[in-house]
Order: sequence, then structure tokens, then C-alpha cells
Amino acid sequence: MDSREHLVVWLNDAYAMEKALEETLESHAKDAEGDPDVHARILRHIDETREQAQTVRECVESLGGSVSGAKSVVGNLFGTGQAVFNKPLKDTLVKNALADYAAEHFEIACYRALIEAAHSLGEDAIAARLTPILRQEEDMARFLEERLPMTVRAALAKG
Repeated sequence: MDSREHLVVWLNDAYAMEKALEETLESHAKDAEGDPDVHARILRHIDETREQAQTVRECVESLGGSVSGAKSVVGNLFGTGQAVFNKPLKDTLVKNALADYAAEHFEIACYRALIEAAHSLGEDAIAARLTPILRQEEDMARFLEERLPMTVRAALAKG
């Protein structure tokens, strides 16, 4: 496998990751209906996630590849891991926040690696398309980090 093929495989993993996270975020949005700020931010991030998947798909196709219909190991990691956290308990929002925060940081690492790979291969146009995705993931991670103390205190107050 040559370097460009590696990039296509990694972009396919990012595509599968975004598709899996879209499903998870939809569930978390329902869980957060009682918190208008969090609910609205998750809904916005669902839209961003859909756009990110489309952008990644276009990057794959611009390199002559196609996105895989099957979820990758990375995509399955998020889908399976989230199921553990989605039990109807008083601390569901805390567990969702922790899982989402971890997922955002995983995405941040993935997009940093993809951008570096694209630049290294002279695919600066792909790097430029992925950079706004990285910024969106960083913004969501910051939001989750800022909200975590309030989410924890609210769960503790419920007893």
C-alpha cells in the first residue's frame, strides 16, 4: 500500500467515525432535552458532523477512492462504547459528557494526523478542507469541557 492509499484508508476511517458519531449524538441530544444549552449545542454539532462526513467523502473521492459502506473498527468503537453509557440513570448526562469529550479529543487527534498526512503528500487542498473540521471538533471539546462541572453538580444534586 502506498502513501496515498494510506491516506484514503485513514479518510475512510474518519468517514465511518463521523457516521457512527452522528447516531450517538442523536441519542445524546434526546438525553439532553432538559438542558436547552446542551441540547442546542449537540443539535448544532449533529449538523456539523453530517457536513464533516460529506467533506471527508469528497476528499476520499478527490483522491480516486470511494467510501466504504461498512463501518470501520474506528466507527464501531464509538457505536459500541456509547451503548455502555446510554442507560437511563441519573448520571446519564455525565456519562454522555465524558464519552463525548473523549470522542471529540479522538477526532481532534485524527484530523491533526490527516492534515499532516495530506500536507506531507502535497495534498494541501485536502488539508485545507479538513482544517475547518478540526476547528469544529476543538470548539465542541471546549464547550463540553466548560459544561462538565455544571453537568456533574446537577447529577449530584439529583442524588
